[in-house]
Amino acid sequence: MGRLHQRHENIFERIDFEDDRIYLEPLLFAYIMQEEDNWLDSIIYGYEKIPKSKILVFTNNTGTVYIPQVGYFHTKEIDKELFLESKNNIFSITDNTEREVSHSFEPILFLDEEIEVVRCQHPLLKKMFLDNKDEIVEVEIEKTYTKHIEHANKAIRLIKKHFPIYLELIKKTIKKVMIFDGVPNSFAAIHAHNMIFLNAHDENNEVFFLDHILHESAHVVFNTLTYDSKFNLFNYPFNTKFSEITGDINEHGDLYSRFHGLFTFIIINNCLEMVIDRKALQEKENEEVIGRFSLNMKRFRTGINMFDIPNLLTEEGESWYKLFINTFNHIYDRKNSLINSIDVSNQSYVFSFTLLKEVNT
Repeated sequence: MGRLHQRHENIFERIDFEDDRIYLEPLLFAYIMQEEDNWLDSIIYGYEKIPKSKILVFTNNTGTVYIPQVGYFHTKEIDKELFLESKNNIFSITDNTEREVSHSFEPILFLDEEIEVVRCQHPLLKKMFLDNKDEIVEVEIEKTYTKHIEHANKAIRLIKKHFPIYLELIKKTIKKVMIFDGVPNSFAAIHAHNMIFLNAHDENNEVFFLDHILHESAHVVFNTLTYDSKFNLFNYPFNTKFSEITGDINEHGDLYSRFHGLFTFIIINNCLEMVIDRKALQEKENEEVIGRFSLNMKRFRTGINMFDIPNLLTEEGESWYKLFINTFNHIYDRKNSLINSIDVSNQSYVFSFTLLKEVNT
């Protein structure tokens, strides 16, 4: 919030300093990460003590204006700058010639536990959707999230029942989720902190959402826990390419992002183990959760071994690493028979139930 105050010294005249919601707004992080000031009004409008009567807003590639805490204004104006005005609690939209622009309104949508489902792409988030050539790609959102609302809610309910202590962390850190179909894979990013992005397809169910909500939320939690201390975890700069440490040019990512992965496995595997033990799922869903558990535990072991490098970690980094090792060992001691009974050798980065069944009949 200090960076926001540096850019806008009067910001606390406009918003309530004690209102924690504003500090958790993902679009505010996206705003701070870029330099154009003209986005601010449309992001904080719903948080302001006394909102401006008229603000500059931006439509996306489908003609939609998204205002946090307010909702969605659907127009036929694609990628345009428009003006949103409120008189007597009635909204109107005009263009730069003061021509009125017709629109329809759609309210904010929430999952269980007051986690907001973002219904469309926001222009400031678009640059995070990149293909393997680092080119921005379009993704499908509206048709996708509507298919998976209940799957996502079932996953949240499973976490609430079987891993309630972690649900409390989710509620403190995850304010929004975007469910999309396209490229890239599911992710979380500091550029939209407190938000997760889930790449879902027609065949995905509540087990997919259980796995991916745990995974991506864990990235947000670890970013929060190590926002300052990430500079002190390694005897190298935290953003050093992992390939420079291992000498393997096929290694991707940097030290910190790889360390992130180990934390996510703590969260994922603890929860999946409890779901399995308590027989919370049946038939196909139970088979899938066991398959995902086996895969995640084997990847956990691989990740731990990758960091077994002398003089890589500082004392603080070693403390985290010992936590990762101990967590793996405790779960593996309890479940090694189950883990090793499942063949996941044909799985790619994205888990496939179809591939699981091909080699586990």
